[in-house]
Order: sequence, then structure tokens, then C-alpha cells
Amino acid sequence: MMPDEKTPSSPETFPPLHLVGESTPRETPIEATWEDDETTATGILRSLFVLASGGLLLWAQWCAPTAWTGPISQNWSRWVLTSLVFNFVLPLGIVHLFFGQVLVYQDWLKEQKHNAWTYGWKWDNWKKHLKISLILWAIMLIPMFIISRQFEVRADYAKILPVTNTPVDWLFLIGSLVLYMLCWEWCFRGFGLFGLAQGFGPIAAIAIQAVGFGLAHYGKPDIEMISAFGGGIILGALCWREKSFVPAFFTHTLIHTTWAILVKI
Repeated sequence: MMPDEKTPSSPETFPPLHLVGESTPRETPIEATWEDDETTATGILRSLFVLASGGLLLWAQWCAPTAWTGPISQNWSRWVLTSLVFNFVLPLGIVHLFFGQVLVYQDWLKEQKHNAWTYGWKWDNWKKHLKISLILWAIMLIPMFIISRQFEVRADYAKILPVTNTPVDWLFLIGSLVLYMLCWEWCFRGFGLFGLAQGFGPIAAIAIQAVGFGLAHYGKPDIEMISAFGGGIILGALCWREKSFVPAFFTHTLIHTTWAILVKI
């Protein structure tokens, strides 16, 4: 046999013609998920921990200004930084350290039964969520303009928002509001809503986070505090339907940024 000659391979085998195109049933193992190990008790305990820890973090941030001098507007940077710590970083740490649930696994977790395990950290439908937010913002635009013309309201917000004498001041205000709303919405419509829903169910979770959201506006003008309860229910229901806190982040950012501009001009 010459060196370049090839040994004939064994003839290929093909399925009978009557089986071509037919699928043979086979047993495919199903990968276990987080919820397969869950019980009603563990879900409730996790939700109770979310409720207690979230309430403690909000209370800590609410008490922070008592150690400051002057209105919040003079300590705006510190207020935003405390929000970053208490409303964003620490809840994120609780999800990772105490629950062992890491947001980078969202592609693995997104197909599960209740879909609460991502804590609403889903940005893939951001275009749709932005459209929804623009509609809600448009509905609120005229009422915001009317209320922002009231002298008492403008005086109250002069104590909350920082001065805006230069374009840099305006840029700082808008940028800090975007960061602030990201932290705020992750806390309520992310960590709070989806964490509570794992044990209490979505209806109770929407109601509880709405109450907390309303109470967090204590000290603001009465009209804003009252509307916060209704807004919390609407945003909570929207975020649960979309399984994402992003529409609430977009909506709250658009509304609050517009509101800040209206009360200052």
C-alpha cells in the first residue's frame, strides 16, 4: 500500500427511510433552579428580612440630616451620597451576601416561575419602558406645572434642592437627580418589590412598598406626600408586570427632573 493511500472507512449508517423526519422521544434532564429548593417558609423569611433591613436602611438615611447644619439644599451632595449607600449599595450587598442571589445570573434566573429573582434588574426592554415612561410623564406635565407655580411649594423646595446660578449648577443638579432616582427606584421597585413578592406575593408587595414610598416623602409638601402613595402603587404594579424596575426609574427621573426645573424657573 502506498503511503498516501487512505484506508477505506467503514460505511456510514443511516436511519431507515420511514424514520427520517421523526423525532425519537428522549428524556432530557431539567436543570434545578433556585425555586426548586424553596419552601413557603424560606420565601416568607426572606421577605421579612427584606422588610426589616429595607426599613432600617430608609430610617438611617432619613435620620442622617439631623446631624447636618442648615437645610438639605446646603448638603445636597451628602444627601445623594447617603442615598447611594443606603438605597443602592447596601441593598445590593444584602441580595448577594445574605441571599446568595447575584444579579449577574439574570439570564439563568429570568425563566423561573415568578421571575422575582432578578430583583427587577432587567434592562433588555428599555426602549419599551422609555415609551411607557414618556406617556406617564406627559400625563403629569400639566398638573406639575400648575402646582409648581404655588409660592409655598417653591419655598419648600428652595430648602431641598441646591442653588442653580450657573450652567454647571444645573448640570450637577440634573446629574445628581438621575443618580438619586436610580438608587431610589432600585430600593423600592427593585430590592423592595421583588424581594417582598418572593414570600408575600405581588399584591402585598406592591402595597407594602407603596406605603414605604409614601412615608419616605414625609416632610415634603402635603400634595407630594399624598400623591406618593398612589404613585407607588402605579409604579409597583407597572414594574411587576414588566418584571423590571427600569420603567419606574425612567418615569421617576423624567418627572422629578422636570419638577425640579419647574420649581426653580
